[in-house]
Amino acid sequence: MNEKRKTVIKNKIKQALIPKKLREKRAAKRVAESVRAQIADIGVLNKSLLAGENLEELEVRYQELISKKRGICVHFLFNLALGAFVQTFLIAKKNGADKDNKIHLMVPAKLDAATGEVKLPNPCVSSYFDFLMLPDKENIKFYLYILNYHLDDLDLSTWSSFAPGSIEADGSKDAYIDYRGFEAICYTDEEKRAGDEYLAKIGVTGPYISFRNRVAKGGSLGGVRNGDTSTYYKAVGYLQEQGIQCVYVGLNENENELGNGIIDASKQYDSKMDLYIHSKAEFFMGDHSGIISFAQLFNRPMILLNLPYFTMNGDAYGPTFYERDILLPEKIYDTKNKRYLTIREMLAFEMTYLEYKDLVAFYVDNGYVFEKNTEDEILGAVKEMLAKIKGTFEYSESDIALQKKYLAIMQANADKYQAKWCRASIGMEFLRNNQWLLD
Repeated sequence: MNEKRKTVIKNKIKQALIPKKLREKRAAKRVAESVRAQIADIGVLNKSLLAGENLEELEVRYQELISKKRGICVHFLFNLALGAFVQTFLIAKKNGADKDNKIHLMVPAKLDAATGEVKLPNPCVSSYFDFLMLPDKENIKFYLYILNYHLDDLDLSTWSSFAPGSIEADGSKDAYIDYRGFEAICYTDEEKRAGDEYLAKIGVTGPYISFRNRVAKGGSLGGVRNGDTSTYYKAVGYLQEQGIQCVYVGLNENENELGNGIIDASKQYDSKMDLYIHSKAEFFMGDHSGIISFAQLFNRPMILLNLPYFTMNGDAYGPTFYERDILLPEKIYDTKNKRYLTIREMLAFEMTYLEYKDLVAFYVDNGYVFEKNTEDEILGAVKEMLAKIKGTFEYSESDIALQKKYLAIMQANADKYQAKWCRASIGMEFLRNNQWLLD
């Protein structure tokens, strides 16, 4: 029995034997103790940081603040990875944190408590969520005062309530089922004018898509999910024939020119405008990476490429919808037995090696080879997405049967192991050509 199954069974036994009230009481105590420890580890629980400050003035300011609010909730802001960082804000907005008349104090994973400097994957995202209290150079002393002198008055039970893991905990359920149609950021007319001027400046003259291949070298999967830009060129050419431009987004990490008529916004990167690009894109296309979260903020369709795994244990995945989004998995070839793995076989390994670095190590050490999506596979997914957006794509009865079979395999695995998964449909042409994946 693998470790994931053991954990699920253990939790079910606890639920059956320990009364609910007692479980909740113990859990609340553990959460409070854990949160205090985590806040301390970040380095903000240190009254010496307020040496020389007028504490009486800070107390008056605190009393004025809480007199107008229904309390202060404390939340963790995972600001080390782009995906979890952006989804924190998305979830906060969807949960009504801008309307509940509470103060939502965010504690970043990395913070210079002396200066209030916070390192964020995209510094402009948080500016659109000013109903959340983040530390900065202007408010750092007041922020520290609240944590150091009123920690006992704060609601610590909310620590993980905006973290993706909190709503994804039971993978058998669709955590984002009610996020359909939800946009977390709405621009003002002035912001739209500035954004459109930027688009014109970089050469956008009409409809476009945003896209990005993953180039990061680090992380638990290293380069396993990194795609090659050249495999996009055939799809780029097709889009251009349809009058749709292609805008390459994100930080500039490409030494060479992309060519092929691609608008490379990464060469003149602007964090605020990089975010705006996604808001008007017909869809986003790219490797499954943190950058897809920008498209999720604006409820844009997505084509997710080069997925080396199907489940998302230990990784934030955000809202994906099978009727809107398309994914293409990597095929995994077993060099010893001279055949490809089926989805069921991949899931068996994923449930055995829960840490992705261990999963990849297992594959590599045992002669398995990851095959990236080809240019024709990507082109097929792009054609399907465009037709879906126009409402002209037709699925045959056999197509629908294949998709249902895939979804049934994934749901059965989720029910058994509480394993969360990316709820997008597999590209139809890809699935027709690789029906053996469902054996």
